[in-house]
Amino acid sequence: MQNVNWIRRVKLQQLRAVLALADSPSLVQASEALNLSQPAVSKILRELETDLGVELFTRTSRGSHTTPMGDMLVERVKVIFSQLERVAQEIHDINEGLSGHVVVGVLPAGGADFLPRALASLYRQYPGIRVTIIEGTYDSLIPQLQQGAIEMIVGRIPAYRFRDCLAVEPLYEETITFAVCPDHPLLARPDVTLKDLLDWPWIMPLPDTTLRQMVESAFHDAGLDLPQAPCESISVITNRRLIMATDYIAAFPSQVIQTDLDTGLLAAIPVNPAKSFGAVGISQVKERPLSHAALRLVEELRGIAGRYDHSSD
Repeated sequence: MQNVNWIRRVKLQQLRAVLALADSPSLVQASEALNLSQPAVSKILRELETDLGVELFTRTSRGSHTTPMGDMLVERVKVIFSQLERVAQEIHDINEGLSGHVVVGVLPAGGADFLPRALASLYRQYPGIRVTIIEGTYDSLIPQLQQGAIEMIVGRIPAYRFRDCLAVEPLYEETITFAVCPDHPLLARPDVTLKDLLDWPWIMPLPDTTLRQMVESAFHDAGLDLPQAPCESISVITNRRLIMATDYIAAFPSQVIQTDLDTGLLAAIPVNPAKSFGAVGISQVKERPLSHAALRLVEELRGIAGRYDHSSD
């Protein structure tokens, strides 16, 4: 078990000496490369050969040459130093925020447009950063945030009942869009009111969701009953497709369907004044610092939010 004991005692200086002597035609040049005396290098190599129980170099009047065992060790040592260099680079990159892994929780108001735009910008500048996205509601995401499974949540700033131990950063104000198919009859009317929306079936958000509460408040504040809702859903994909095929109405945070509105796949009913959805931003655990990679993502989110605010001026 001599070699096993050597593993515990081996020093990087010994491995460097092996590489220096393998790369140099003479002990003199190897010693100069290591900045050591010739006797010191000779001693290092003798100790190494004694520990391993094999001859690594043959010494002749023309210099030293590796033995087959020495060749094998040299190849393995090159791999070791290559891995050490890679580890050092990875540590530097992670510390500087140039790489790393970020796990982000996202809600619909952040996941459809806001976060993807920020990620696209992030990857252009820092292609070494890896991001995992977990979509959900605050009920499912807050426990993961508190446990450290995710670093931050991107979406509507949570209600106060969720904010214990959270630090929140609002980034932009979101509005609610009432969306329909592009040929919906309501679009031909000049002045549409909330009361007019009661004549059509709705896809309502699920009970206890923020969007549902806001839709209900809008109708109740206007002294109106709630619209008929044959369907209840918070699935953006399902709701979009159903609207395209029917005369149903659905409420969305505006940025969630902005691309559909821009391309004409969906249309917005112009109800004035616009209904506020609230602030969208970042939530994280108080006094728990974000990783450098996560901070890079936060910078990009702030930049995208600034463009949203500017476009609304």
